[in-house]
Amino acid sequence: MTEWDDEALARLRSAAHRGDRAAGLDVLRGRPLDPVLQYAGDIALLVMADGLAEGAWLVDECRARLVERGQPGDAELAAALGHGPRPALSPLPADLGAVAAAMDDGLHVLDLERGDVLAIDEALDAADDARWLPIPPGVLPEGEDARRGVARAWLAEQGYRPVPRTL
Repeated sequence: MTEWDDEALARLRSAAHRGDRAAGLDVLRGRPLDPVLQYAGDIALLVMADGLAEGAWLVDECRARLVERGQPGDAELAAALGHGPRPALSPLPADLGAVAAAMDDGLHVLDLERGDVLAIDEALDAADDARWLPIPPGVLPEGEDARRGVARAWLAEQGYRPVPRTL
């Protein structure tokens, strides 16, 4: 089994951010899913959206591991992958890493139209207050996967689910 090195993690991040199912499946094959389960789940969602048999193994494995692990954000992702009732969440092209970083730093807002994370003073200059959702500061767990899960759980509490960003 191949482990996760910096280059493989970078390829997985890139595939998830671009919404590239094929590249995501390629980098996930033969590697343990547990260290990157939130990213793997995002690739599994792309597999489901495409409705292709290729990658069905990933959907099944991610769903089972997320349910078993039960960390913040895992239930939301497992539900999106077909475990239990799927809450009606609005799609938002938010970067989970940026949301987690904002939670760690504090004093940021999320743009509900574009999914951008901005410092609160940048948003205060904008005219439409309903467009901005304050991101609460918090102490986040160690590890990129766990931090993404906390950000995913918070977004779901606000009624949103992250989707890949497009230009």
